[in-house]
Amino acid sequence: MTSNNAIGIVYLRNKRTTSEVAKIVGIHLATLQRWIAQGKVKAPQPTLIGAVGYRLWSQDDIAELKEVKKAIYCKGRGRKSNPKL
Repeated sequence: MTSNNAIGIVYLRNKRTTSEVAKIVGIHLATLQRWIAQGKVKAPQPTLIGAVGYRLWSQDDIAELKEVKKAIYCKGRGRKSNPKL
């Protein structure tokens, strides 16, 4: 285990937080949180570090999330622009 005193989080070897995983996979944090809430992604159980619970993702969890992204994520499906008249 290594310690990062600047932000007070203890990182376990080869584990990432939810926000880090979202960046690695290439989706917005809100999208990942929505997928977790909707049950599309199985998130790891929270680990208490101090009084705060962190979901620490393993490399296997990240690989599984990348597969889920391939199956359900379609970039550019957002609002259509208004055509200029």
